[in-house]
Amino acid sequence: MNALLKGLHPGVQFLLFIAMLLTFMGIGSLTALGIGTLVYNIPLVELQVVLAKPTPEHAAALLWMNNITQIFTFLLPVLAFYILFGRENIHGLLLRRGGILILLAPLLMFFAGGVFDLSSQLNQWLIPEGSWLERTFKPTEELAEHLTSAMLSRESGLSIFVVFLSIAVIPALCEELTFRGVVQPLLAKMTKNIHVAIWLTAAFFSLIHMQFYGFLPRLLMGAMLGYMVIWSGSLWASIFAHFLNNAVAIILYYQYGSLEAPDGAAMSQWYSYLFSTVLLIFLLLHFIRNSRWPWLSFEYLGITSSQAGNDKAGNS
Repeated sequence: MNALLKGLHPGVQFLLFIAMLLTFMGIGSLTALGIGTLVYNIPLVELQVVLAKPTPEHAAALLWMNNITQIFTFLLPVLAFYILFGRENIHGLLLRRGGILILLAPLLMFFAGGVFDLSSQLNQWLIPEGSWLERTFKPTEELAEHLTSAMLSRESGLSIFVVFLSIAVIPALCEELTFRGVVQPLLAKMTKNIHVAIWLTAAFFSLIHMQFYGFLPRLLMGAMLGYMVIWSGSLWASIFAHFLNNAVAIILYYQYGSLEAPDGAAMSQWYSYLFSTVLLIFLLLHFIRNSRWPWLSFEYLGITSSQAGNDKAGNS
């Protein structure tokens, strides 16, 4: 059975993985509801109100329900795929050492903040005030903001350790295993083009969050995480960078009561954006110059030595 699954076309494997992801997502949602009712004693009829109007009073329940959903949706499908289809199809999830580039990846993500901020402004401009787009997307965006505020509020009584584990560690690990660990290499083998695979994965990554006011910055973030993986040759680069991005958001909330720095803060000034952009360009050039992609490309794209020879002959 395993030999048959391992030999399936990458496109079929991708569709089966998405089916597994959706199945585990449904199971995770039901399990999370069970946690809310059985562990935190929230009656099922009241649970819908709690989820629709999150408050610090129910922060612990919301946090652990979210953790369960993350683990079921993004971690368990990866483990199931790894067991059923084999590690070779996804290069062992690229959980390997990547040298200094792994340590530089969080810095690259940090200094990309100015670019993400600019894309966020463009994103909001694309959803005009009073339009049907605003009426469609605004409620989901506000609910996500209320949920985050409830979990990060000092009134919640949650320890900083639990907050960082739930909002920074678990999403960084689980989401990167799914998107850059499984989805990106499968799409790379399907398309035989790493750039198409990275941007398609980034679009899927952004869409699944269902927060369209942040679609563009999350798309750019997903693409940057994808390039980090192929440049460094290790998934740890994107995991650490993803963790830093979420951790900075937590710190900003504790500092300013918002996930973004206020206009008067030093990091919101033009000279901060200029400085971070210069460092971003410098780091990007360093990653590209020291990229491991040339040695990883044939394996990652699923190109055999005979295919490579044919391509070379055809291009000569």
